[in-house]
Amino acid sequence: MKHLKLGNLVAALAMAGALILATAPKSHAEDARARCQSRVEKAHDHYRAEVRAHGRESHQAQEAKERLSNEWQRCYTEAHGWYDPQSHQWRSDRDWDHYNWDNDYNRPH
Repeated sequence: MKHLKLGNLVAALAMAGALILATAPKSHAEDARARCQSRVEKAHDHYRAEVRAHGRESHQAQEAKERLSNEWQRCYTEAHGWYDPQSHQWRSDRDWDHYNWDNDYNRPH
């Protein structure tokens, strides 16, 4: 009888361990994407503020643009994708070099 209970305990522990291992990579990837999305949105808001305050071609706007591009590169490395804050979508192709920077930054928000 004790042997049967020990066998059930071992089986339950093995199943619990398998479930933990199966879900860990997904939650890590989701965490990486959540962190990236937050950083990208913050950098995008900063870029928009610099454009409104100093103009699209200003030194400040260009630095903010570079910061956003760096965040996209970091996300692509960490989360295997990058977040487009204008369309609110994750993209898997490394194509942010063709990003539409002139979307609607002259309109008041």
